[in-house]
Amino acid sequence: MRIPCFIIDDSAAGRDRINTVIENFFSDDLEVMGMASSPSVALVQVLRLNPKILFLDVEMPGITGLDLADQLKDKGFKGEIIFVTGHLQYSVKALRANAFDYLVKPVDVEELGQAIERYKNQNRGGFNQRILQGFEISKREEELISLMSQGLSSEEMAEKTKLSRHTIDTHRRNIYQKTGTRNVVEVINLLRG
Repeated sequence: MRIPCFIIDDSAAGRDRINTVIENFFSDDLEVMGMASSPSVALVQVLRLNPKILFLDVEMPGITGLDLADQLKDKGFKGEIIFVTGHLQYSVKALRANAFDYLVKPVDVEELGQAIERYKNQNRGGFNQRILQGFEISKREEELISLMSQGLSSEEMAEKTKLSRHTIDTHRRNIYQKTGTRNVVEVINLLRG
């Protein structure tokens, strides 16, 4: 399944460069859902489409990409933001804004590929690894969450993992306690970000 993404850049050349690199080198990994030049239009589109990755220019007229990222996060956007700019001086601010990555224009194919691989590794199994780490979920608990998301019962998980039913239920309670959730659906929704 391809990762849905969106491109925001006031420069047509900037939007086209990222789109072309994605089409020519990463079309198996990424799907461009849309592009926008206007931050105000982009705000509405991104919130409606909810892409997993947002490529966001830093310097735009009227509002910076850093400010737009804050607005999106305040309105509930949970995707990852990769800032794209020709100006290195924004890198520290971008990292403070919880940027997933920071690419310098013109976007380099190899650097974009590395960012995509990091994203895929972070989201393996459909779960956001940064969220898992925030809850201090162990590898065994992550394995059980994956099995729970497949609809397996405690008995089926015990058989598959060679653990006792009691151990599975203990892990399940620990997962609920760590994440502040009450059931499998809440855990999966939370960890998929």
